[in-house]
Amino acid sequence: MSRAGEIPAQLLRAPFRSTDAIRLGLTRHQLEGGRFRHVFDDVYAAAQLPHSLELECAAALLVLPSDAVFCGVTAARLYGLPVPDQDSGLHVAVRSAMPTPPRIRDLEVHEYTIPEAQLGWHDGWQVVRPERLFLELAAALPRLDLIVAGDAILTRELTGPERLRMFLYESYRRRGVRRARQALPLLAKGVLSPPETRLRILLVDAGLPCPVVNQPVYGRLGEVLATPDLSYPEFRIAIQYEGGHHQAEREQYVYDIGRDDRLTDEGWIVVRITKEMLLGSPQMITNRIRLYLTHRRAAFNRAA
Repeated sequence: MSRAGEIPAQLLRAPFRSTDAIRLGLTRHQLEGGRFRHVFDDVYAAAQLPHSLELECAAALLVLPSDAVFCGVTAARLYGLPVPDQDSGLHVAVRSAMPTPPRIRDLEVHEYTIPEAQLGWHDGWQVVRPERLFLELAAALPRLDLIVAGDAILTRELTGPERLRMFLYESYRRRGVRRARQALPLLAKGVLSPPETRLRILLVDAGLPCPVVNQPVYGRLGEVLATPDLSYPEFRIAIQYEGGHHQAEREQYVYDIGRDDRLTDEGWIVVRITKEMLLGSPQMITNRIRLYLTHRRAAFNRAA
């Protein structure tokens, strides 16, 4: 340190090992003081740095072999996928043979060989590619959470359905492959939020036709009247998921009313579903949609 009590700037910007801090002039007493916090056993970070997944990953790389790769739920979070925050530990794959894998609290180290073709980089982090990640998530997540993550993978164009299909076809006898293959036909591109996925799968699991996702509805002059979250265009039924911001934000609320009015003027039925309905009354939702489909099917058949 240049002056007594001054903390080197590099120790305030990123995680570091205690040996590096001592080499730069810090004492054990300073490390254990209020200006720093433990991240892992031998890794510290300045207390002023906000807690984040990225900080934890940078800290983990200080104690792992150079070929460490983030995998599983950790890789999913680095990709920005909506996965449950049920596991606070980091998941890392170590590709080299290690006599004794590091046993570090909050760090799950997996030892297995990963082909180079299944590795990639995302925002500066080495991670498993989306195809392998989907398979890993299939072994770790409940079915519905897996489909939510799969929708996000396709919507963000991290990979495509055909590449996923081919990878799963070649991944026989792998843990999670059966669940991944069953989920694949249910994935949809263009989904804008996890509740939209959950609502779509609720309808499918109830035996109803699978609605289309965010497909524009055009007016008589070719203008876009609305883009329903889910819809049955052939029966002119639109289903809108109303998140909290739809009621809390005045501008959004006014827009929603105008959108729904435009659809009803064109003969559409608009069904608005809230979070409370999705969580608390799923059967009411499916019964309601089934009734509308039955009525519309009968009406359109008569008109034909």
